[in-house]
Amino acid sequence: MMQTLIGLGASFAIPGLMKRLKDQNVQVIHAMPGRVRLQSNHWKAEPIAEALEEQFSWVPIVQRVEASGVTGSLLLEFNTPHLTSEQFDELLQLAVDTSIQTYPEVEASMKTSMKKGLSSLDSMIKKKTGAKTDLDSLLVAGLLFKGATGFAANPAFASSLLYWAYTILKEDGGPS
Repeated sequence: MMQTLIGLGASFAIPGLMKRLKDQNVQVIHAMPGRVRLQSNHWKAEPIAEALEEQFSWVPIVQRVEASGVTGSLLLEFNTPHLTSEQFDELLQLAVDTSIQTYPEVEASMKTSMKKGLSSLDSMIKKKTGAKTDLDSLLVAGLLFKGATGFAANPAFASSLLYWAYTILKEDGGPS
């Protein structure tokens, strides 16, 4: 009876584990007795690498752990040459759970790309104008123009545009 319950529990848990592993796309890069290297593109961030190292340093069977946020790899060396399939599944689950829990601490790659794009655009504008204007200045000018010309049609929206222009200038240490 107990084995049947365990078997039923495993049959419900294993598909969930496999789905989460598939979502993380965890791959075994290298395995030999007492050592395994895992890799996931979802682990390519320093906060995730640090969290993986921290978490696995507390696992009793792990002798040494090394994670890389550059390659997204996790090297685990064990104090035993062989792991049971349950132990290996638990380690994989811990890696997946740790990375998922760390996502809020990682800056989104889309945001990083957008920042780089805006920075490049700002640099190009400064170069083309001999540093007479930049992206913020053009944005403020546009907001002031749309706010001033749109006041008659929609005073509330025009006021918000003027306020946005004001706050951009204030952030740069403009006049009070």
